Amino acid sequence: MLIAFETLKTEFKRILLSLNFSESKADQCAQIFAGNSRDGVHTHGLNRFPTFVQYVKDGHVIPDAEPIKEGGFGSLEQWNGNLGPGMLNARFCMNRAIELAKENGIGCVDIKNTNHWMRGGTYGWQAADAGMVGLCFTNTIANMPPWGGIDARLGNNPLIMAVPRKDGPVVLDMAISQYSIGKLNFYKSKG
Repeated sequence: MLIAFETLKTEFKRILLSLNFSESKADQCAQIFAGNSRDGVHTHGLNRFPTFVQYVKDGHVIPDAEPIKEGGFGSLEQWNGNLGPGMLNARFCMNRAIELAKENGIGCVDIKNTNHWMRGGTYGWQAADAGMVGLCFTNTIANMPPWGGIDARLGNNPLIMAVPRKDGPVVLDMAISQYSIGKLNFYKSKG
C-alpha cells in the first residue's frame, strides 16, 4: 500500500500535536518520519512511529524539552538533551557543529540524556547540504553477540560519514552488522 508523502506527514503531525508537541516540533518530527519512509527507510519512519508515540506516552520522550549546554571550549561542546525528541536533539547538535566549524574550521558536539535519533543519515545529509564533511555516531544498548558468542555484548552502533561534492554528496549510513535491529524486526514480522 502506497501513501502519499504529504498524507503521511500530515497524519504524523496530527498525532504529535495531540501529544502536546508544539506546531514547529510536530512538523519537524513528522517531516523526518515521513522522509525516512519516502526514502525507503521504513524501519526508521512509519514502522518506528508507534514506538516513538509510546515512548512519549511513557515519558521517555518529553515533547517540549530543550537541550542545554553543559560545557565546551572552542570547537567542542557538550549538551544535555533533557529527554527531548532524539531526532530534534540530533538536528540541533548538527546545526551547532556546522556553526562551530564555520567559526573554527571544525565542530564537535556531543549530547547526553536523549533518545533514538531515527535514521542517522539524516544528519549526514544535513552536514553535506551545508557544504560540510560530517561524521556522526551514537551508542545503543547491547543487542548483538560478538563473533562466536551467544550473549549480547555489543551495540549495533551506527556510523555516518558525509562528504559534499560538486556532483552530489556521498553519504554513508551504516551499522556494524549486516542489518539494523529495525530491519531484523521487519523481517521477523514477515516470518
